[in-house]
Amino acid sequence: MKKIIKKWIPLMASVACLSGCMGLEQLNESKNSIESTDTEVPVTTTNNQLSSDFYRALIEEGQYKPSQSRGVSLSLNSGYNMKNFETGLVEVAQRAFPSDQYYFQEGQVLDHDTIKKWLGRKSDQNKDGLNPAAVESGERQPYYLAQILEQDYIVQNNKTYQLEGMAIGLAMNTEDVYTEDGREYKSEIDEETMKQKGKEIAGTILQRLRENEALRNVPIVFGIFKQAPSDDLAGGVYIFEATSTKGALIPQWIDLKKEIKVFPQLEGNPTPDATRFENFRTNVEGFFPNLSGVTGKASYQDGALEKLQVNIMTQFYGETEIIAFAQHVTDMATKYLKYNIPVEIQIQSINGQEALIIQNPEKDQFMYYIYQ
Repeated sequence: MKKIIKKWIPLMASVACLSGCMGLEQLNESKNSIESTDTEVPVTTTNNQLSSDFYRALIEEGQYKPSQSRGVSLSLNSGYNMKNFETGLVEVAQRAFPSDQYYFQEGQVLDHDTIKKWLGRKSDQNKDGLNPAAVESGERQPYYLAQILEQDYIVQNNKTYQLEGMAIGLAMNTEDVYTEDGREYKSEIDEETMKQKGKEIAGTILQRLRENEALRNVPIVFGIFKQAPSDDLAGGVYIFEATSTKGALIPQWIDLKKEIKVFPQLEGNPTPDATRFENFRTNVEGFFPNLSGVTGKASYQDGALEKLQVNIMTQFYGETEIIAFAQHVTDMATKYLKYNIPVEIQIQSINGQEALIIQNPEKDQFMYYIYQ
């Protein structure tokens, strides 16, 4: 295991579940809470919150319990989509459920079988299917819905932890991919149709959840995720969000206006951000001969850059080379990538992560960390 020369490194928050998994039928019979006493299953929480970006976790008997729907996916076609789908829903939920007031647990209401049925096509055998029948009006219908993700948000009331919020992510396909007579076919899905189907599906899910007494007045946040094609290195983004505080109608959809771009920019006139990245890339590649590539992923909100992640793949032969290269990258980042936003640069080799460079907007400087 590699050691870290510098002691600090940002960590992803771990999350854990509150209680035993329950489906929609069982939920209505429960009080939707669990009390931590000597006679009950012990429930604890993490004491440290790394930052306001992360939720504190609930832990049952010291063990992590994943969502019951984990692994039920129809066609999330890349790791980039999966990562953006999961982390993006947390960002959507934070606007309704602040991380300093709520705990996080992976979804425990919608179980494996429920999600599987909902992801299927609607038919006589599966009346709960949220995707259309294969053929309607003589025309093939695509799978619009690729995945459903549930996240639960918990509050503490004395010794009792109660479900006080849910977030439901809906990953929508942008391509119709299917096999016929041994050949694979692919066609684009009309974007406006995809958006409308996503909103309709969210409305149907809301109605089904509200039929359960335990969820009648629980605030539910919906996020519609636009899945990117499998060869897109940026991955998809959440394009709409809505919150239902009670009742079975969604009052308003909010256009999130998010976009992710990959650098270097290969098509069109270069944007100012693309030009700055290209200057950074050129100077980094000119310093060290054994680079496999320098790529960037830029996240935008309303056209404004809000986060930049850079990945550098290389080959090293000694620690002195790593240190010298990390120092040079830090210099070039200070010169070309100095934004008032989070900037993260990962330096990796076939041996794993070699160095991490981060800009702290509050301190207005880059810091680097070397692994050995």
